[in-house]
Amino acid sequence: MPNTHGHRGWGHIRRLPSGRYQATYIGPYDKATRHRAPTTYAVRENAERWLADERRLVELGKWTPPATRTLAQTASAITLASYAKTWIAERKLRPRTRSEYEAKLRLHIAPTPLGRTPIAELHPQTVRAWYAGLGDIHRTRNAHCYSLLHSICETAVADQLLTVNPCQITGAMSAPTKRAPVIPTIAQLAALADNMPERFKALILLKAWCGLRWGEVIELRRHDIDNDAEVLYVSRGATHRKAKCHIDTTKQKQAHAVVIPPHIRADVKHHLDVFTAKGREALLFPPARGGCHLNDRVFRDYLTPALVKAGITGGMRIHDLKHYAGTMTAKVATVPETMSRLGHRTVKASLIYQSVVSGRDAEIAAALSQLATAETP
Repeated sequence: MPNTHGHRGWGHIRRLPSGRYQATYIGPYDKATRHRAPTTYAVRENAERWLADERRLVELGKWTPPATRTLAQTASAITLASYAKTWIAERKLRPRTRSEYEAKLRLHIAPTPLGRTPIAELHPQTVRAWYAGLGDIHRTRNAHCYSLLHSICETAVADQLLTVNPCQITGAMSAPTKRAPVIPTIAQLAALADNMPERFKALILLKAWCGLRWGEVIELRRHDIDNDAEVLYVSRGATHRKAKCHIDTTKQKQAHAVVIPPHIRADVKHHLDVFTAKGREALLFPPARGGCHLNDRVFRDYLTPALVKAGITGGMRIHDLKHYAGTMTAKVATVPETMSRLGHRTVKASLIYQSVVSGRDAEIAAALSQLATAETP
């Protein structure tokens, strides 16, 4: 179309309202795709020169889409550490998660040869060498660092900076279990609650029988429990990082209701009447000496002697009470029901908190025997 404004023997040049020139062309193999120069030009001759270079690549059989070449140049110029820093900045993350990602990048990725490697040069062997350099002592930390790297590289694949994800170490994202949770008996749990200071008794019972996380239980407020102490509404969690308090949604980012077991409702009502201030926003378990929430270190000072008095050995931690909740719930509920009660979105997450139920396997075996004997003449 030589007589049409902007058209040439091959390609097209048009002047933009800004006064700069844009060069484009169709093909060469896909007649439905128009390829554009990666930039605009102040002088028309420069746009002509770009089109001539593109035509030469076609004739030599070395042509690739301009956008692909631009991405390759970007991948060759930007290092993993720089890309990862942008990746974290652009994500919608909770403050604590963002801080943890930044720390892992700063301490374990950026200062290594892997962090200084251009995106385009990332290969599985590069990742394996970096992972081996993390050592075998801090396996949970290593799993978290590898998981972060895997997510970053997955985005680089989506951005077409990588063709495949170089993180291909089987099982590297699975953090090994360092210790088995200590699950008390029902009698020991009751004794533990009775040996705690009275203002913490309801906290033990709610964590153990409703499966709350620490951040969820310390953020509970009066309006989160209905008037008859029958239903508990879990919609928020509190975290503390560098002396700053952050209140956000729950870990699974969804609110859920938990029916409070009848045998602890009287204790919950008593706590509301005696230890909780008036007003909808009053915390159920306020800190005694100021601060926005109850401190877990302060709570452990009361928990440790109560464990001794209750006869619970093995170094039970506060979070083990959530495992207790999963174990007890598994005795009477299905997996989906347990997931709903514990606020989990995946079966895997829920099963982590369901320990092997003592005696349950014997009950299953007895039930199988009943099936067999029922068929026997």
